[in-house]
Amino acid sequence: MERMTPPAVPSIPDFVSVDWGTTSFRAYLVVDGETVAEHAGPHGILGIAPGGHAAVLRAALGQLPAPAVSLPIVMSGMIGSRQGWVEAPYVTSPASSADLAARLTRWKEPDLGVISLIPGVMSDPPGGMPDVMRGEETQVFGGAALMGRASGTFIMPGTHSKCIVLGEGVLQSFRSFMTGEMFAALKRHTILGRLMTEGAPTGQGFEAGVRAAATVSSAGDLMNAVFGARTLGLFERLPGHELEDYLSGLLIGAELCASLPKGAEAVVVGSGELSDRYCRAALLVDRTLTPAPDRCVVAGQMAVMRLAGIP
Repeated sequence: MERMTPPAVPSIPDFVSVDWGTTSFRAYLVVDGETVAEHAGPHGILGIAPGGHAAVLRAALGQLPAPAVSLPIVMSGMIGSRQGWVEAPYVTSPASSADLAARLTRWKEPDLGVISLIPGVMSDPPGGMPDVMRGEETQVFGGAALMGRASGTFIMPGTHSKCIVLGEGVLQSFRSFMTGEMFAALKRHTILGRLMTEGAPTGQGFEAGVRAAATVSSAGDLMNAVFGARTLGLFERLPGHELEDYLSGLLIGAELCASLPKGAEAVVVGSGELSDRYCRAALLVDRTLTPAPDRCVVAGQMAVMRLAGIP
């Protein structure tokens, strides 16, 4: 008699991971600790009308395999801000992943089930300037877990870039830099963009900008160097298609020089193209950045989920 092979028992999905930021949205279906499907869209919190978040999430789940609609949902990012869906109170640094797990904001949403929202982290040192982040803390804990690191410095490029110091598994301190938003504002809403032209950059402008950043010793010097994105074009020291890259290199270089001492090493967590840009800039100013693995946010959410005992 021919022996029949029993059908394989399907894996049971663990949860749906949602990374919801200011301008972007990404959902992952996580099965047995592995990401098996994902859906991305431009549905950041700034483009959603009040009361529209649930509909966006339902539509996204519909783009994932069927089991996603009945699973626990874990979210992190700006969706938990005052401008998001539900405001999740901040945890104060120093903070561990266990602290995040203990302060989850949870509610039951019709047709979606229980949603768990990971809080952001705030810093408010005596006599210093307060600082906040949402989403980056989850990515850092995830990146550290994937890389087997309990300590280190993490650079998080983005609209509001972060430099985060992790020590013995605890987020000790961090600083924010408006690098991405400043670049966009200067390019689109000042005279600097007038001479910028289309074309494939060669890297000349980017390198010139980073090297200019290395000579900056004050905020006033940086403001002067920013104007170079116009004058270098006026005097034809850089072609128009290199000026945008000059401005990018200048701002990224200034951020790295301010956040890391010469000779320092750090981990960069971000998209491949942006991480590559930061790695290139770091080498030009005598710093070294190592890219983190992909999907750090999923690993971070998974760690928080397990600490919180979410089934």
